Amino acid sequence: MSVHRIRRSAAATAVAVGALAALTACGGDDGRAAASVSASQSGTVVTDSSDDLGSIIIGWGEQHSDNEITTPRPEDVTARCFGNGDDLAVEISAPHGWIIKTSHPSQVLTVENTDQGLSGDIDTTNKYLDSLRSVDWSQPDQLDIAATAAAPQDWNSPYGTGRVYLSVHIDCTQ
Repeated sequence: MSVHRIRRSAAATAVAVGALAALTACGGDDGRAAASVSASQSGTVVTDSSDDLGSIIIGWGEQHSDNEITTPRPEDVTARCFGNGDDLAVEISAPHGWIIKTSHPSQVLTVENTDQGLSGDIDTTNKYLDSLRSVDWSQPDQLDIAATAAAPQDWNSPYGTGRVYLSVHIDCTQ
């Protein structure tokens, strides 16, 4: 067996083990309840309304309603934390069927709405300036999301191409 083939095999095994660990971190145990849930601490307004600053925002579309852009109270949003530090994964559940999952250090969020039958990955990566991050993992055991991103193509909106709006802070410290 050549050295290149051994290295490729080792790399493939490492990737597979990493992927399995990431999947297990989100669903392999019950995790723990987040210490707190609040609005994003970034100071970024994610919708067109400055009235939303300081609010938790979860939704998509154009209007504030139960089926589109929601502003749930912190006590109505639950978050489960799995792991710590660089191995942190978070699952957020909010009223009206919203579920958001992500793991450190990803800028991709898995977003679904069980009430509306919607599911997809939302890439929040800033394609022009890498240092601007909509998903902030810079504080240990904390996740801050202040994101506006294109909705998946199969999410049908009466307004044309939809946008996803997320503004929430999750504290997973123990």
